[in-house]
Order: sequence, then C-alpha cells, then structure tokens
Amino acid sequence: MRTHFSTPARRWVAVAGLYLSVASAGLAQPFANDINRWTAQDALAAPPADAVLFVGSSSIRRWEQLSRDFADYVVIQRGFGGAQFDDVNTYVNDIVIPYAPTAIVIWAGTNDIAAGSSGFEVFSDYQTFANVVLGALPNTQIIYLGIMPTPGRYPNLPEETTANNAISAVAANNPNLHYIDLPAAFFALNPPDDPTFTGKFVDPIHLNRPGYELWTSVIRPAVESIIAPNKMFTPNPQTPVPGRRVYFDFGPSNSEDGDPTTSPDVNGNHWNNWHPATGGVAINAGERITNLIDDQGGATGIDLMIAGGFLSNGKLNGGLLAPDAILLDTLAIATATQDYFFCGGDGIEGGGDDDAPGGFYLSGLDPALSYQMRFFASRDSGATRITEYQVFGRNSASVTVQSSGLNIGSDGAYDGNDDTTGIVRGVRPDAFGQIFVDVVLLEGNFAYINAMEMLVTLPGDANDDFVIDGSDVTAFLDCLIGPDNPATTECERVFDFDVDGDIDVADLRAFAVAAS
Repeated sequence: MRTHFSTPARRWVAVAGLYLSVASAGLAQPFANDINRWTAQDALAAPPADAVLFVGSSSIRRWEQLSRDFADYVVIQRGFGGAQFDDVNTYVNDIVIPYAPTAIVIWAGTNDIAAGSSGFEVFSDYQTFANVVLGALPNTQIIYLGIMPTPGRYPNLPEETTANNAISAVAANNPNLHYIDLPAAFFALNPPDDPTFTGKFVDPIHLNRPGYELWTSVIRPAVESIIAPNKMFTPNPQTPVPGRRVYFDFGPSNSEDGDPTTSPDVNGNHWNNWHPATGGVAINAGERITNLIDDQGGATGIDLMIAGGFLSNGKLNGGLLAPDAILLDTLAIATATQDYFFCGGDGIEGGGDDDAPGGFYLSGLDPALSYQMRFFASRDSGATRITEYQVFGRNSASVTVQSSGLNIGSDGAYDGNDDTTGIVRGVRPDAFGQIFVDVVLLEGNFAYINAMEMLVTLPGDANDDFVIDGSDVTAFLDCLIGPDNPATTECERVFDFDVDGDIDVADLRAFAVAAS
C-alpha cells in the first residue's frame, strides 16, 4: 500500500534528512548543534533580507521580548549559550554574513573576560569581527552593546572598561561602527549592592524582565538613530479566512519521546509539527517553522518563530498518552498530547530558570480579523504546576492552565491535566499581522505547552459562528450600555473594533458596517 504523506509529514521527512546531514558537520565545535539547527532551517526558508541581526551570547538568547520590543523591525535573533567573541567569529560565515543584515547588534566579550581574557583581547576579537563583516558587507552598520556591570562579575569591571573604551573610541571614527553605552545606564543604579541594581537581574549575571526593559529603553532609541523601523506590512494572500483553524503539536519527534502527528487525524484535521528533535533538546530563540498549514491542509503563509527558548520532552516523562475526545474535543490526539515544550521562565530574581524563558510568535496574520487561541498542557506529576499563556497583539489577553497536581485529573486519581484547555478570545494581531505568546511559569518548577489550536474569527462575532447576526447585536448592545464602560475584558476583545479600550460610538459604527 502506498503511504500518503500530508504536506507537514513530507516536510518533516525532508527536514529529518537535512538535519542529519548538517548534524554530522563540525560537531567538535562548541555550539555546533545550535548553529546547525539554524542553518538547516535557513536552508528550508531563507530569513528576510535587510534585517537587524541580534547576535551574541546568552543575554541575546534569553531576550524573549526582543521580537516584541522591536516589532516594527525585521529582526533575526541569534544568541547562543555562553558564547565568547571567538565563537561568534567562528560562525560569522554561518549566521551573520549569509543574512546580509542592514545592521548587526552584537553582545559579546563579557564571557571572554570572565574566562580570563583581557579587555584588549576582547577589542582585538571585535576588530576581527568588524573587519570580516565590513569586508563582505561594506554597508552594514555594526552596533556594539557595551559590557555593563553585573552582580556576579563586578570584579571584572577594569577589563570590561578597557574593552568598552577601546571599542567606543574606534567606533567614534568609523561611520559603520557604533557603541551603545549600556554601562552608563547600569552605573546609574548604584552597583554593586543597591537593590535598584540587583533587582534588574534574575541571577548574578543574567537580566530579568525589568532588566531587559532597561536594555530596551537604551538600545531601541540608539538603533532608531542608526536605522529607522524597517518592517512593512504586506497582506498575506494565503492567510486563513474565518472558520479555519491551525493546529500545532509541540514536542519532540522521536519514537521514544513523542511521535509527530500525522495528517489528517481521526477528525479529518491537519496538524503542524515541530522540526525533528529528541527529548531534552533545547529549542532556541530564532528557530522557526514557516508556512503552517490549516486544518484542511492548505498553506497559510503563517510562520511560527521561537522568541524565548524551550526544552522538549514527552512520553517517557508524563505526557498525556490517552486523551478523551469528550473532554478535549479536537485536541484529543494522542501524538499531540503525549509530548510538550517546557520552560522555567518567570522573570523573578531567585525564581524559575529563565535560561529557557518560553515564548513564540505568529506572523502572516490578518490585522482585520480576530483570533481565538486554545492551549493544552499536561504533565503527569503530583507537583502542582500552573502555566500562564500571555497573548499580545493590538490588544492582549491571558489564561492559566494547571498542567499537573495531585489527583487533578477528571477521574480524581490522575495527576495530570486531561480535561482542561485555556482559551483566549478576540485577540487582534498588531499592525504587522503578528501575535506574540509568552509561556510563563506561575507555580511549580516548569511551564508547559503540548498542543495549540488557533481559530480565525471576525471582530464582533460574539458566538464564533463566523457571521454577524442577531445574537451578536444583542451581545454588542449589552456591552455598549453595560454598567462599567470602559469595556469589560471580554467585551473589549470582541467588540472594541478600534482597540482603544472602550466600547463607544466609533465601535457602534464599525459594528454596523460589519453587520451590514
């Protein structure tokens, strides 16, 4: 019998071969696996040209909100591990030069000095990087982030200052080189012991969310002074119409940890799977799946980009193996519920492990439409673990799901979630057709996402039947004349057409047009 592979299944097989071929190359080099995954995905779909490339070590990799902080820029995120400048230079022809970026924002040097390099050695490596890049891409702007003090590396300050001073001096005399004075912003917080300083870090050397907000407040204006926002909205002719759904199976794709979901499933729905990966493998910011398919198997032109890294696991570690369709409806597909992505990010000093902060975003959506997101998470464990899904577009919403806990299952005995999904309705993409999802640890050791359904709807469609009719008129009037205008949260997301936080006459006019 001939086996028919759906589009995602054929893509999965093709990617598997590509991954095996690149994984065999350069394994002796540090970070080779990270680099190989990016280059394999680049080979499947080239990243956009004229981007702003953010490259460097873990502070770039952990910057979960980078793509949202620079939502109006074309951004490529390439942060890896505890990279030193030598590592960036080693891979410059893999993850820098091929992208031909308009600008490069680089964070490197702090790990070098922590490992014993001098400030002048960091400066020498910076010069090597700049010479290679400008030799190949003479019009590219290189923006160096000055090494700022951190609680755990404050004794390295003299060498860090040497590197910063040398790099800022050479940048002052070259129109393609730029230096951003991050140290000044952090010295203003009275290091090393003042709580206003230490409160910007999740651990002795890495930033928490307030720390990244400080970074953004300094870095973004500097980048804007060099290159203006360069993202243009182009309507996606393939984007799904109201009523279409997009399903995604998060997790590894090896038989021991989690099988890919084949399409169509028992309900006739088509699924998207992550790239082939074994359990425990890190999924880094900047990795992506392009051109997702909808529930009928049609191409959508929608991309899913990892914004904050995850780890992956599944069948051997507590995924839901036998979901019940009565409880989970169309998400009750065993290959989708049995494995998961997980993360430990909560952005709190001394809290979760923000090395995998957990987040992704979808692009190629229609800003004129509305989207409902449904999330499922489960892990068979008696420990209470609760995940919050924060969803951002022109408006925002959040929902929580308890993935595990003693006897939380529908039978009162199972320690995993087998009957609850988290739903957010009425989310509107931003002006560029993007929706961002942060997977946040609320309680326990880890946050999870096993499967997701995205339903395309219409603004003003209160009951998700994909038409504006009498029932929607009644619901709209209830919101318009309700007791606490500005709008309640649910009203705001469904009926606030202009997304100004209020249900008012402008929305009445827009609703009338939608209903006509």
